[in-house]
Amino acid sequence: MRPHLLRGLGLLGLVFGSALALASPSDEVAECLDAVDLACAHRIGDVLVSSDPRSVVALRVSAWLSFHEGRYDEAVAHIETLKTKGVDLEKEEPDTPYRPTQQAAQGMVERKRGGLSVRHAPGYDAILGEEALDTLTQARVVYARLFGAVPPQGLVLDIFPTASRFTLASGLPEESVETTGVVALSKWSRLLLTSPRALSHGYEWKDTVSHEYIHLVVSWRTQDRAPVWLQEGLAKYLEGFWRGATDGGLSAHHQSLLANAVHTGKFVPFEKFARSMAYLDSGEEAALAFAQVSTMVRFLVETKGEGVLPGVLDEVRSGVDAQQAVARAAGFGNFEEFRAGWVRWLGGLPLIQKQLAALPVVVDGGGDEFASDPLLAGRPDLARYTRLGDLLREAGRPRAAIVEYEKAADPAGPPSPLLLARKATCYEALGDRARALALVDEGVALYPEFTLLQVTRGRLLDAAGRTEEAVVAWSAAHDLNPYDPAVQAALVRGYEAIGDAAAAARHAGYARILATGGARP
Repeated sequence: MRPHLLRGLGLLGLVFGSALALASPSDEVAECLDAVDLACAHRIGDVLVSSDPRSVVALRVSAWLSFHEGRYDEAVAHIETLKTKGVDLEKEEPDTPYRPTQQAAQGMVERKRGGLSVRHAPGYDAILGEEALDTLTQARVVYARLFGAVPPQGLVLDIFPTASRFTLASGLPEESVETTGVVALSKWSRLLLTSPRALSHGYEWKDTVSHEYIHLVVSWRTQDRAPVWLQEGLAKYLEGFWRGATDGGLSAHHQSLLANAVHTGKFVPFEKFARSMAYLDSGEEAALAFAQVSTMVRFLVETKGEGVLPGVLDEVRSGVDAQQAVARAAGFGNFEEFRAGWVRWLGGLPLIQKQLAALPVVVDGGGDEFASDPLLAGRPDLARYTRLGDLLREAGRPRAAIVEYEKAADPAGPPSPLLLARKATCYEALGDRARALALVDEGVALYPEFTLLQVTRGRLLDAAGRTEEAVVAWSAAHDLNPYDPAVQAALVRGYEAIGDAAAAARHAGYARILATGGARP
């Protein structure tokens, strides 16, 4: 997941337990569903249903299949029929949110392509449909190569317009979502995602889709035998591979956490996230755990190459302990030796040493304008200087504004991405574009997911006539928060200038969606 977003919860079946697996006489169907094998589930379940469609067993199986395939109204209808036969499936399976998911998905519209189905809210979220399908289409190709195969079945991705609706459909307790910033989930053979519109500045939602898809593939490839640490390590390390990013996605924040852990020896024990990362003590602890397991997978791949991954998954599928499988694949005698080699390898990486913090997660309109800043969110004293700086900047006094912004900085705290963006704007107003660009480049290196920095960088590069570089910055801003008309307009101009008519037309369509409240382009 990104520095502040806990993506990888593909094994939440380990948290909740598998109520399905307790049901009899359809245990085989339940096992197929737990392993994300819908073809297997239908092969057995269709026989049960066709033999006596009104029986309790058939109705139970029909409810399961409907729910896993995203047909929530049908699932609830089967549950109601079961009640007339004296069976309360919701009481039997209290951790499966049949009715809450139906409620959360009300009113969503659907787009389909090649067995893929993306559902989202009507209106502005229409922007997400095409790009979500593009992401999943490319992800299927890339991860089929990396893992040897991907599930042949269709796939449903639900993009919920608010965090509260996502939470309702996820079955997760609200406190764990608030603590660790969960925005997505792979479970019940489906992908669940929070719209970037629900977060104050958006987030890297496409990589999040990829991350959750990896969970689904790994569960299918291993018959749901991959433990949380391996699931999360694979998903985090490989989440950017769908778009050609093969650096492992180790953010500056993750690097700073790892650097401190290497120095102090204080890593998060495996035992703390054996069942799920959703229940770690804090977002910082979760981020360190993600950094640990993703770099373990990176260490494995850099040691033996990408071709090692299918073999590891095959071994885990056959029942080999995952730690043993990884250690053996990496050429070590046991996991302790592998771990020691990994720590030595970490010590040789050029990790960022400075103190950084994750961007706070602010959802559904909560918080003020500073709530997403890792420094200012918890420092009202510093926020006051920032507000004064803003007033001076807006009054056309950039030099005086810089003085106040400097007062808002805290050398003992993490850098503030908002202050870096604000100061860059002031230096731009003073005619010092080089210094302005240096500030935003510093900010983007530390906080690439802070949308205002990408927007400011795009504007500065456009002003400098560096159009191709500007398009990259504007595209990064779009990928985080596609709801800004100014970003879409800048991309239309930029793509037209560099001769990419198709991309310009796509963003012109997005601009029309924003201008018309969600009309199709």
